[in-house]
Amino acid sequence: MSLRFAFFILSFLIYLSPFEVFSQDRKKQLEEQKNAKQKNIDEINKILKEASSKKQRSLGELTALKAQINERENIKTTIQREIALIEKDITDAEKILTGLEQDLKNLKKEYAKMIYEASKISTGFNQLNFIISAKNFNELLRRTQFIKQYSVARKEQLEQIEKTKRYLEEQNIAIKKQREEKALVLNSLYSENQELETLKQEQDLVVKDLSKREAELIEQYQEEKKSLKNLEDQAVSVIRAEMKKSSGDENAKNIVLTSPEEIRLAGSFSKNKGSLPWPVDNGFISMGFGKQKHPLINNFYFDNPGIKIQSKQGTKIKAVFEGRVEAIRERMGPGYSVMVNHGDFFTIYEPVENITIKENEKVRPNQVLGTMVLNLEGTPELLFSIYKNDKKLDPEKWLYKK
Repeated sequence: MSLRFAFFILSFLIYLSPFEVFSQDRKKQLEEQKNAKQKNIDEINKILKEASSKKQRSLGELTALKAQINERENIKTTIQREIALIEKDITDAEKILTGLEQDLKNLKKEYAKMIYEASKISTGFNQLNFIISAKNFNELLRRTQFIKQYSVARKEQLEQIEKTKRYLEEQNIAIKKQREEKALVLNSLYSENQELETLKQEQDLVVKDLSKREAELIEQYQEEKKSLKNLEDQAVSVIRAEMKKSSGDENAKNIVLTSPEEIRLAGSFSKNKGSLPWPVDNGFISMGFGKQKHPLINNFYFDNPGIKIQSKQGTKIKAVFEGRVEAIRERMGPGYSVMVNHGDFFTIYEPVENITIKENEKVRPNQVLGTMVLNLEGTPELLFSIYKNDKKLDPEKWLYKK
């Protein structure tokens, strides 16, 4: 490696301290993701404890276990990415270390050569003899300048050797720290695998117990499927009545927004896609939107008009956006269905009990509407739906991602 290239490497290292590069930001990002997932796990764990405290196993306990396992798998993937990033950092650092060692070797070799050359004219007599033996005045000046420059070059070469030694030491320390960090992360991966194994064993036990009650679960499934269809029909009926009222047309396809406030509200709601607050402070999605497989029974599916959010009993249900209470309706089973109008968008929350609002009342974002109700099998679960006119939308795409 040439001296010029050595200077380039050292200049680069001065500008960028060891490991203070893109990977540092990426590691921070991975750590933030891991912390967010851990927060979700803590929330689910509280819900799981409540579900598993009941005498009889439930689908709610099974879905909470599955959610916990899924979050743990996500953390495991994040840890594996972190390990891969650390290994890359170590590899890069070792390459720099090898380059620095070669630089140091070359610098010492060049310095030894300079010392040897300098020894020939090192004495005052030799230097004077070298200068006065010049053939003319110009050559005398050049020889004088050469001796000065040679002295400076030797000093710079020595400084460069010392600088390279320091960077070698720093790089060795950095690699040692990275290996220690890798050991800690590998340990957390081992712990995560242990947690996953425990959860999967518990899941197997729940599945085994629930399988003994298949006839009961099939009956629950049929009731739930009927309830979901009824809730969707009820919502569409209310919305289509509003479409007819706003346009005066029996076959209207959209709500006609006439007031500036309605237009503003609809536009504002639309702009908040992906950033709406959750209707409950703590919870997880226990059933997604659209066609969803039964958590236990093969070839049984639900057609879900929204998403189901499982939480703890008595959890407060909140409006996700400002609007007007369009309707409060009784439903099959306990609790009520609450529909909030946001221009030509509608959000629906069900089942809700201990209702704190009334029809046509204006609501604010995060205003409490009521509390969660137990579903047919005794699990606190909220069905949350979003419609644009009479078209159902996937609420998960509208809520902010935890």
